[in-house]
Amino acid sequence: MSRWCTVTVIDPDGRRHSLDLLADSTYDAAHLFVVEAKKERAEALPMPTLATVFEVVADGKVYHVAGAALQRWIVERRQKLNGPKGYLFGQRPGLV
Repeated sequence: MSRWCTVTVIDPDGRRHSLDLLADSTYDAAHLFVVEAKKERAEALPMPTLATVFEVVADGKVYHVAGAALQRWIVERRQKLNGPKGYLFGQRPGLV
């Protein structure tokens, strides 16, 4: 079940960049941040890397997702999902 999450990333200059997203899990929320950061946007988001740490706040709790762990999750999900859901998930960019 999807829930609202706030994902925050700190850029190299120490500025915080946050997005409110509807996601199925903390990893899904971090992945959706990557999707938005890789789109051309008027408001520039920092480009996430394997070294990025995503802070995900959901239901009043704070979680941290490491970029390398997120990339492993993305690869694993791409292998497991089939059908239309798998196709759509495969269209999302990864970190590398």
